[in-house]
Amino acid sequence: MSRVFDPAEQPAAKCQGMLSQLVAPRPIAMISTYDADGRPNVAPYSYYMPVTGRPMLVAVTMGLRESDGGLKHSYENALRTRDFVINVTTDAFHDDIETAAIEFPRGVSELDVVPWSVMPSRKVSAPSIVEAPAHMECRVHKVVDLGEPGGECSEVHVMFGEVVCVTLDERVCDADFRVDLAALQLVGRMGFPWFTTATRDSMFELPRIPYHEFVRLGKGPE
Repeated sequence: MSRVFDPAEQPAAKCQGMLSQLVAPRPIAMISTYDADGRPNVAPYSYYMPVTGRPMLVAVTMGLRESDGGLKHSYENALRTRDFVINVTTDAFHDDIETAAIEFPRGVSELDVVPWSVMPSRKVSAPSIVEAPAHMECRVHKVVDLGEPGGECSEVHVMFGEVVCVTLDERVCDADFRVDLAALQLVGRMGFPWFTTATRDSMFELPRIPYHEFVRLGKGPE
């Protein structure tokens, strides 16, 4: 017997909660920026996806702050400087992801309470997190405003970032930039409050073959 969830009959928060539980696991963009006074800001965003290879684009959905209904500090900072860094969230961030997600008041840096540090990026003004084994330096390409303005779990700003530089620790990739995903140990967001880590034991391989090869192997119609 099925249970039917009708979005039209549910509040926005319930609808977003359903999406968060079923669209999972989601990669986490640990976004770093600088505020207007030069303080580093760091926050995790899991409504996040790759878009295209040329230009090399990613998209991050940024909603409103739950505590005061204002704009996310990361969003404000990125709009002002026109850049940001996505620090790939791995098991190295394991214990402090939710601490970085706390909505600290303006003027307080998450780096005052999490054991991470920042270093200069190569092509953008935003900082990179030292503890991340991979960084995607982004320039703001486009912003699309969606949802009901001012609505909790509704108003969002989809920020498309053009990746202008990627740095990777040599421990997680080879000279041809092929990433060792088992060594990377990516952390994914599940429905609250769950996370998952992509370890060697949790991953599996499947071949991808073209249709003509699929037919040749006798697995499809002639």
